[in-house]
Amino acid sequence: MPSFFSDFMKPFEQFMAPIFPNLGSSLWTESGAREPVIDVEDRGDHYTMTAELPGFEKNDVEVQVTSNALELKAEKRASKEDKNDQGKQSQSSYSYFHKYLTLPEPVLSEKVDGTMKNGVLELKLPKAEPKPVAKTKRVALK
Repeated sequence: MPSFFSDFMKPFEQFMAPIFPNLGSSLWTESGAREPVIDVEDRGDHYTMTAELPGFEKNDVEVQVTSNALELKAEKRASKEDKNDQGKQSQSSYSYFHKYLTLPEPVLSEKVDGTMKNGVLELKLPKAEPKPVAKTKRVALK
């Protein structure tokens, strides 16, 4: 039933999006894919990134991190077949998500830690040590 409701509401949300850009929490891309809510917080020595991926398990999600970027991919296929006296009914679904984020500051990609629980992905991205800024010193000539 939720799929029917989402399909029903999609044209309305697309129509209203230019007028009310913050309408509801469901965001639709031009391709019709729903984008999850992603939040990045600066915690001083690291960033915390949280992504709501309902319906996805940790095996469905792939995360790649470089020193200045983060790439999230999630893919899930499901099929179900019911047999009864009247015949056979089969259903299949496919969900896919891909997001590329540029990070505000370099991070230590080899030290990134992540968890996935109840459809919520959380990453801890330690910041790279800032390179010392070369200070200018006036030299007194002798």
